[in-house]
Amino acid sequence: MKNNTKIKREYALKNNESYIEQMKAMDDKKLSKHIDLFREQMEKAYNQGNVDAYELLYEYEKQTIIARANKNN
Repeated sequence: MKNNTKIKREYALKNNESYIEQMKAMDDKKLSKHIDLFREQMEKAYNQGNVDAYELLYEYEKQTIIARANKNN
């Protein structure tokens, strides 16, 4: 059975284009804050050896960075 974190990661991967489009409408400061929070959480997950959480947070961070970089395109 898959754990909740793996399911969330699969869903994030499956719907990444939609999420990126939604985030492109967000304020740049808010996106920046999300990136900072994801990085803090990734560090905690790494230190705890929680690979599933780390991979999920990495995907969230990546999508947020893509949205922020493509915001004005």
